[in-house]
Amino acid sequence: MFFLLAGAVLGSCGGKDTISEEISVSPVTVAAKASMDNYKLEVTSNARWTVSSDASWLELSQASGHDNAVVTVRVYENKLTSPRGAAILFKTAAGKSFTVSLTQEGKEDEGGTEATVLRIGTYNLRMSGLDKEGDNVWSQRKERLKQSLLACDFDVFGIQEVSTETQTWLNSELSNKYTFKYFSPYSQSGTGDKAQGIGFRKGAFTLSDWHFFWASATPDKMAYNDTGDEGNFKRGGCCCVLSHKSSGVKLFIINNHGCLNSESNIAASPYYIVQEKRFNTAGLPSFFVGDMNLRESSEEGSSYKIFTSYWMDPYRTLDASARSGPEGSYNGFKYPGGRHRIDYVFYRGQGFAPKSYRCDDSLYGGKYASDHFPVWVDFEFTE
Repeated sequence: MFFLLAGAVLGSCGGKDTISEEISVSPVTVAAKASMDNYKLEVTSNARWTVSSDASWLELSQASGHDNAVVTVRVYENKLTSPRGAAILFKTAAGKSFTVSLTQEGKEDEGGTEATVLRIGTYNLRMSGLDKEGDNVWSQRKERLKQSLLACDFDVFGIQEVSTETQTWLNSELSNKYTFKYFSPYSQSGTGDKAQGIGFRKGAFTLSDWHFFWASATPDKMAYNDTGDEGNFKRGGCCCVLSHKSSGVKLFIINNHGCLNSESNIAASPYYIVQEKRFNTAGLPSFFVGDMNLRESSEEGSSYKIFTSYWMDPYRTLDASARSGPEGSYNGFKYPGGRHRIDYVFYRGQGFAPKSYRCDDSLYGGKYASDHFPVWVDFEFTE
């Protein structure tokens, strides 16, 4: 009798319909203003779900969730006068979906010739694996670094100290927003570990004329050209032409990670100018960015003096009112106001000018994203 009753109960349970998955989101449409801001989406569901968007100019607070929740959408500044739109897709495991439509207004047209503003910067990411314990080990720090990179909202930027592990991470975590190109001076082919690189906003630019070189009299041959009491290193740079699709602006950018030994730094400095002239034959607006491992100096023969005889330093050409953040870009994980300015964005050319300078000393949960602060300059192009 017991088995008959148990079978009847199980048969009765098995005959019930499974609960249908449901999902809805409020609001259905979001009207975002042109400036950067956050918007909340309230999810009502009885299931597990994912959320995604193909737009590179917004960031979602999470990629998945379950049941009722709130998803925050960070929408980055629209620097153009034309509005833009994006779809945010929510989907359950069973295939139920819900789409939120987001539109962002363009910036106010101030009349006259419309200018294009591009944010060009540099960021030493700190090589993964260097820190073995504490808050700054890669496994703990990488989420802070991601938040920092997204908050910077670069259009184009140079990066330094990019390990193979970090390259994989960048290509995975930020591929929706940026395209990266890397150069390792420790390989004749330019590929591999201990790299530097250039990142640019995905879909907004076309890359051409990619080159790399070593900062020496034999630029196409790998060599140890940074030697001395601070250690022995191979140093060089990478460069390319980037064409901004919506405005037609073309620019030339060089990224470097400067020599740590001061004598080597001075000896290598003229070669970056040589390579700029070698590869920027069209005389495009030129930007030289990087962790240059040098201090500002008016002394003749110093690396800073050599570079600023060719490029200009926006930190000095802009009024103090147009600069924000600390002067020092190196924080060493312990100087919240920065210690030394060794990260630079230099420029030269016609038809554009710097509008503002920022050394971003933001901390995340009271902790550093890197031992360097990111630096950027907003440039306005009028021709």
